[in-house]
Amino acid sequence: MEKFVKKGDRVLLKINLLSASDPDKAITTHPSVVKALAKEVQAAGGIAIIADSPGGPFTSRMLESAYKKSGMTAVAEQTGATLNYNTGSKKASYPEAKLAKRLDVISLLDEVDVVISVPKLKTHMLTKFTGATKILFGVVPGITKPAYHLKFAEIDRFCDMLLDVLGYVKPSLSIMDGVVGIEGDGPGAGGTPKNAGLILASEDSIALDVVAISIIGMDLEDVPILKRAKERGLTSGDLSDINIVGEKVDDVKVKFKQPAAGGGMMNKLLSYKPFRGLLLWATVPYPSANKNCIKCGICRQNCPADAITITDKAHMNLSKCIRCYCCHELCPHKAVDLKSRFGWMRRK
Repeated sequence: MEKFVKKGDRVLLKINLLSASDPDKAITTHPSVVKALAKEVQAAGGIAIIADSPGGPFTSRMLESAYKKSGMTAVAEQTGATLNYNTGSKKASYPEAKLAKRLDVISLLDEVDVVISVPKLKTHMLTKFTGATKILFGVVPGITKPAYHLKFAEIDRFCDMLLDVLGYVKPSLSIMDGVVGIEGDGPGAGGTPKNAGLILASEDSIALDVVAISIIGMDLEDVPILKRAKERGLTSGDLSDINIVGEKVDDVKVKFKQPAAGGGMMNKLLSYKPFRGLLLWATVPYPSANKNCIKCGICRQNCPADAITITDKAHMNLSKCIRCYCCHELCPHKAVDLKSRFGWMRRK
């Protein structure tokens, strides 16, 4: 840790705090991992600051609930680490970006010396996989995230934006919590916890993700963000080009069930406006509220296309829906199913 943290450094531990969820659901970075990391930072003389901008409004009240539910409040009490309640944001200039040359980011980034990302090993309905690269989307504040989903609706553009965010933040180190991950229709309550028994770490977020998908049985060409990273020359995608220490990849492989939606060619077809409506209707899974809906409104608050109304339950206007699956991802009650007009892609 002394390689990354010097005495007096303010160190942002950028965790995955998707929503206010119990640690055993594997939706958020586990508090035991964050606790151990905070202690290592402190032993190196650093000041550990635990932070993320979860889905939904970026407010102190929302943060307090998420910190408490996920076990981060207890981590702070046990270690003396600081929980971030600075909900300010700013527009940052990033001229080196391929696409997002101006970014909305949390103000906290200006107050820290080092960023260490602490992602969770999870599959993802839109991007197939979420790890050390995508976790940096959490520096985009609160309800600005759905706006980015709408602005960068095509999957390649969305992934280019994510890579731009990674380039802007430049984490010094990424440590992935893969002890218990999520498979299937992650990254939220729609996914299923999966024992993997892994901790992965790297100075290169993209390299870490290339190794991680190799372990869980995913192909780089099927993971849009890593495919775009390869096309942009940020990785070769070849394990032989990565210096892997510790366990051998072949010895720790554990197959994860892949998500039902998202990914490559379909999203390219959706970029052709005349065919978009028909293709969406016929082939791409759509969200639908089920009997678990309690009309809490979280889905409506976070829908970037303003496609949800609440009456007897949540109702999705499929002509406006952009299939970002924010409603499915953020619903804490497993009240949003993803369905297909035909049976082959149906998965709850």
